[in-house]
Parts: sequence; structure tokens; C-alpha cells
Amino acid sequence: MGKIPLFIPEPIPGDTAFAPWFAPLSSKMLYKKDLPPNFFEHHVERVPIEKAVAVVLPHNFHFTNAVRDAYVKQYADLAAAHNIPIFCFALGDFTEHIRLDPRVKVFRLSVYRSHMTAQDIVMPTMTEDHGAESVVMRSKKEKPLVSFCGMGAFPSWKGWVKFYIKNMFYDVSSIFNPLVRARKLGVYWRRAMMRACERSSLVESHFIVRKTFSGNKSTIELDPAQARQEYLESIVHTDFVLAPKGDGNYSNRFLKTLSLGRIPVVVDTDIVLPLEDVIEYSKIMVRVPMSEVAKTPEYIRAFYDKLSDEGWQARQALAREVFETYLRQDSFLLYFFQKLA
Repeated sequence: MGKIPLFIPEPIPGDTAFAPWFAPLSSKMLYKKDLPPNFFEHHVERVPIEKAVAVVLPHNFHFTNAVRDAYVKQYADLAAAHNIPIFCFALGDFTEHIRLDPRVKVFRLSVYRSHMTAQDIVMPTMTEDHGAESVVMRSKKEKPLVSFCGMGAFPSWKGWVKFYIKNMFYDVSSIFNPLVRARKLGVYWRRAMMRACERSSLVESHFIVRKTFSGNKSTIELDPAQARQEYLESIVHTDFVLAPKGDGNYSNRFLKTLSLGRIPVVVDTDIVLPLEDVIEYSKIMVRVPMSEVAKTPEYIRAFYDKLSDEGWQARQALAREVFETYLRQDSFLLYFFQKLA
């Protein structure tokens, strides 16, 4: 199939909130050397609307105002007149509440199932593909090794105070609606999962806990090269990787784990994964209910113990295959728009 014909209009004059593919990446973003190809540069032909299969707005909406609403409506009207769909982006940790013209389909990273609408499309984050050259298969052992490397603490007492206050709020609110617990910060779920694994004889564990986020120049607490090496090694040299949500209800670590042929362990925080109607996630991940996070090791062993060594290695290969085919960001967009076309 040739390039996908899309109508991408001129951006809003003076508005700087471009979607990632239409503007340079942030200078604060680390680890962008091995990102996948830009889908919109390699697989898209920008055409007049008369020849397009869809309209794609080049903005990333973190908020709306009268100007943005008018812009979206203008092109929603145009798409409707030509009987083609229109898409936009609201990518970020806290953008699930952004609501646009109901005719527009919205790509998102962070979605809560109980608040998802027919407008929402969950897509994978942009992440480096370190498993492209090869994936080293691990044989089965008596006990699986479980790892985590990342932020699981705070650099000062102020961070801890905010953490406990927010958790207390969610705990009280969950008395009336249990799903509110899903809003707890990722640090809470990471610590709970690590604590469960460390106390269990069912798994071996290897955890490196940071006090800050290591993906941004303004927050990283150690040399970026060392941080990246330790992070990747913690995935490659393990069987399962704890990959619950971050601040938003999604995990870049989840994708990195699959890309390297490893099995992510996810707390089901009312989460929605990309292409759930296409991907058989139960074969390549461990899903732990929120109410049973203390049983994380049991869920890991239930997945692990039913597989032979051959079956275990096949699951690792499948994890890599699914990432490469559907969840690497350029692959996801190509699959999505080819199906549309």
C-alpha cells in the first residue's frame, strides 16, 4: 500500500501546542536517539481534502478556549461536508477531561475506562526501540526474577507530604466510589507492588528506586548514560517488569518491556490499553486487580508456572512481535490509518 492521503490543515496562527510529530521534540526530553520513524513524514501524503481519507489536526490539546474550539469546529464542518472522519490529539498525563467537538475522534495516552467515551482512541507513547536488533530469550528458572528501575520515592519531605495528602483524599473518596483509587499516583502502586514482591518467597526481585523522574533533564538525579544503562539492564536481565501507571493512567515502561521481549506486570487502574480489540494482552502481560495488588507475586507465578520453557520463550518472542507490529508508535499509526483507508 502507498502513502496514506491525509488532509492536515495549517495550524492555529500563533498557537505553539503542536502535536509531537509536527514540531521539534522538547530539549528537556532525554533518550530520543533511537525513536521510531516519524509516521507523518514517512507514511503520509498531505493532500487537498478532496483526495483525503481523513482530516488530522496538527495540535496537541492540553486545554481549550474559544479560538481552539472555533478552529476544531471549522474543520469538523469541513470533514462532515466531505464525509470523512477527523482526528486530533490530547496527549498528556491529565488530558482525559479535555472535550472537543463530538464529531472529532481524539487520540489519548491517559484514559480511565469508566470515563472513556466513543470519541477516545488510546494510543501508545513515543519510546525508543532498543529491541530492534535482537531480543535475548530467557530460560525458565525455579523462580521468576521481577524488576523495577525508576521513581519510587521523593527527594524531600515536601514530596512525601503531598503524596500522603493526595493518597488520603483518594482513600476517602473511594469509600463512595472504589474506582477513585485508580487515580492514586504511580509511586503508590509501584511501592505497593515492590513491597509485595520483596515479602514473597514466590519470586526473586531486583529493584532500583530513584527519588526523581529520570526521563527529563530538569529532574534526573544521576548521569543520564548511567541511568539509561541501569534501566535497560533491569529489563533485559529479568523475566517480569513492574509497570503500573505513572501520573497519567498509562506506562511508557510497559511498552519498553514488551519491546525487549519481557513481560510487564500492570495494576488494573481502570486502565485502557491500545488496540484491546486486536491484541490478546493476556498472553504478554500480567494484569493485577487494584484490590489485590498485595497478591502481585501470586499473579506472576500463575502466568509463569503454566508455561513450559519452550512456551515461556514463545511468550517473550510474542511480546516483541506485538510491540513491533502494533505498539511501536509509528506501527500503531500505520495500522490504524491503513485500516481506515
